[in-house]
Amino acid sequence: MKKAIFFAFFLLIILPPGQGLMKEEHEPMRLPAYIKPKMPIPDQLRAQADFESIVIPLKRAGKLILIDAVIDSIQGNLILDSGSMGLVLNSMYFRTSRRVSGQVSGGITGSVGAITKSSIKKMRLSDVFYENFEADMTDLGHLESARKVKILGFFGLSFLRDFEIVMDLKNNVLELHRRDKSGKRLNPAPRPVCDLSLSMRNTSSVLFIEAKINRKSLVFCLDTGAESNVLSNQLPDKVLNTVTINRRSTLRGVGQQKVDVFHGVMNDFSVEGHQINGMPALVTSLSAMAHSYGMPIDGMLGCDFFEKGVFYFDLKNDELGICFHKNEKE
Repeated sequence: MKKAIFFAFFLLIILPPGQGLMKEEHEPMRLPAYIKPKMPIPDQLRAQADFESIVIPLKRAGKLILIDAVIDSIQGNLILDSGSMGLVLNSMYFRTSRRVSGQVSGGITGSVGAITKSSIKKMRLSDVFYENFEADMTDLGHLESARKVKILGFFGLSFLRDFEIVMDLKNNVLELHRRDKSGKRLNPAPRPVCDLSLSMRNTSSVLFIEAKINRKSLVFCLDTGAESNVLSNQLPDKVLNTVTINRRSTLRGVGQQKVDVFHGVMNDFSVEGHQINGMPALVTSLSAMAHSYGMPIDGMLGCDFFEKGVFYFDLKNDELGICFHKNEKE
């Protein structure tokens, strides 16, 4: 079976309104007990850093979250992508590579291209360094053309698992805090009390949480690389009937594949009892993503979700803290 490396990026082409939401129903899945264990990170992929805490500026291209990077003297932007299983670089800038048998890259629209491997001598993000490792490569030319910005690749949060990660999209900053062996920050500055603290599940370095729509427990992938939230079109009517559908369009992924999607608004979404109404979402098939992750998923939470507050990621203990912005507290 082919191994797929998945990441999310959307381009939308508007079509006339559809006649209805076509779907196959299934009962939403709870986070299963059979999720695969976290994949160990090789020593050469562990971050090298000489600080207790650092604040790294983030940039935005549409709703893509970008971070400056220099990879083997090539400067550009990496997409911060918690929905990626690792690091996927743009083969347009890294020509020396070898084909990896049986691997393909893709996203919601399906497979988009072959994966190659290339040896990287050094990668730098602000004052964080990685040396002498291999990275996956695929063609991201369509993505660059769409956003008119130099994209070196997708950077999974798993590369930062040695830090406590704080993402604040309101101020466009990423904080990294080094920790001791017990998991406490080396920097003694206190962490604020979050409005929500919840457990995440980690399968192959991709993060999942449970949330509810109309009191149904659903499995969502946390995907900072997705510009929008996404719901599976296979969810039952009790869930989908709470979504106000506005229009239909075609979603184009990193490659040439296209799929029909419906644009809507989630009216009854909650996490740990905290209601978040009015979030936009796409409704489409997530079968390709489920195949890649090796488990059913009911949706993806993208940039629209992460703009609701300040998010604290503890990847060592698989914990997520959320401090909602004042106007989001209910």
